[in-house]
Amino acid sequence: MNMLKYSLSPLFLIGLLACDWMGPNAVWMFFVAFSTFLILGDSFFGNDTTLTQNSNNQLNPILYSILPLLLLKLFHISLLGMGDTQSYIFQILASDSIFFSWQHSYNSVDFLGIILSSGLMIGGIGTVVGHELVHRKKNSFGFKVSNWLLALTWDPAFGIEHVHGHHKYIATYEDPESARRNEGVYSFIIRSTIGTLKNAWAWEKSRLSQKGLSPFSVQNQMIQIYCRSAILTGLISLGGPISLFVYFCSIVWAKLLLETVNYIEHYGLVRVPGTAIEPRHSWNSNHRISSYVLFNLTRHSAHHEKGTLPFWTLNPNEKAPMLPFGYLTMVYFSLLFPWKYRNIMNEKLKDWDSNYASTEELNLLQQLIK
Repeated sequence: MNMLKYSLSPLFLIGLLACDWMGPNAVWMFFVAFSTFLILGDSFFGNDTTLTQNSNNQLNPILYSILPLLLLKLFHISLLGMGDTQSYIFQILASDSIFFSWQHSYNSVDFLGIILSSGLMIGGIGTVVGHELVHRKKNSFGFKVSNWLLALTWDPAFGIEHVHGHHKYIATYEDPESARRNEGVYSFIIRSTIGTLKNAWAWEKSRLSQKGLSPFSVQNQMIQIYCRSAILTGLISLGGPISLFVYFCSIVWAKLLLETVNYIEHYGLVRVPGTAIEPRHSWNSNHRISSYVLFNLTRHSAHHEKGTLPFWTLNPNEKAPMLPFGYLTMVYFSLLFPWKYRNIMNEKLKDWDSNYASTEELNLLQQLIK
């Protein structure tokens, strides 16, 4: 049963790949169906507060399968430029009958559907798995898979800052990945992106200087992942400018999704710097479908108690602060109706202030909002 429920994500990716070959209308149907399934599934299928009994690594292959599936997705994006006679792929495949039988005619609406569905899978599944595996031991197979997944979105800073900064400074103003009270989602995305880049580079610079190495050394993890990103982008560029345009739009959308998830996970929560990280410092969700598709990222308090724990061991802390809806609902709501989202969550924060916050945190909050 555990293998089945956590196989939803790779099955969705396989479904998208099938829709890619069927044509742009099918891709739009996939985007609508996937979003609807998560939103309504969280509403109607209730919560999951069970603990997975697997005590070994039987679920790891599911995580590892995401990378090759997403690489196939990028291959499809590279084929979008087949109609461009200047692309290398067109010149290679132009004499192939299969090429002409598969080729579809795309307009701007079709490309929008491809971008939305691709970015949703890259950011909503690929980066989530990258986040899970970046906590594994350095140089382990899982860690290497994580680096390639983060390379898909040109985002090496996330893994570095997340492990060495976010997990240390969560719910404080020192953490660029923790949203402040009344902060808009779009201003947060800008602040978080810039802060994450600066902090990750500073961390690598300090780490390498202790070894007597330049920050531009090939041992710089950011440079290593950027090189992977350049390789992937170079291969996609064989499809021509259309493929590159769709790819970069897809990863921008994926990055927006990642930062919006960061936004909802700690919005408005405060912690006195240097004090212990407690379950009350993260927003959680035990909605069943979100938990399955996102590999228990929704059990966020448990993740912050010990980041190295594999996803199947995370405890669904029912006493921790809870989001009112599932993850994708909260993400779409915050992006489309940011003012309404803040109103809803500010009401939740009143409950947090009354029932979760310590006296010291309330005093700090008064200082911060002056």
